[in-house]
Order: sequence, then structure tokens, then C-alpha cells
Amino acid sequence: MRRSGTVAETNPGRGMVGIKTEDGFTIIELLGECDLDVGDKVAWSSGYDLGSETYENLTKRTRSRVYVQNHSVSAGGLRVQLLL
Repeated sequence: MRRSGTVAETNPGRGMVGIKTEDGFTIIELLGECDLDVGDKVAWSSGYDLGSETYENLTKRTRSRVYVQNHSVSAGGLRVQLLL
């Protein structure tokens, strides 16, 4: 099931990104070079899978391997999940 969202917040020091989706936030960890900025549109085909996945930056037309930490995180838990 293809899902998508918008980068809402990042922790560059830890390589963590929070993506706003229709049911909360998806938390990913960047694996190597990955150019994601707040406001970028992101999509992935693995639905709610966790672990190593490929995410597509629709804004910049790039693809990157990431490590998916969590899905459906509440707004209140976003900063905790991003280790901010």
C-alpha cells in the first residue's frame, strides 16, 4: 500500500526525520546521504513496514534508503521520537 506525507521536522544531528501523514507522523532514520528538508513531499510503497526501506522524495525526485522507526506517532510524541 503506497503512502505519502510531508517532512514536518528533522533532527540533523541524529539523522532523524518526522513525516506528517494522514494518521500522525512516520519517524525515519537516514542511512547515508539523503537530502530531506522540511516541506518536502515523500512517498513509499511499503505501507506500515518497519526497518530498512526505500523512500522517494517527490519534491527533489530522489530515492534513498532509510530505516523506518515508527508509524502513527502523535503530535505530542513527535519530538520525543526524534530525540529532540
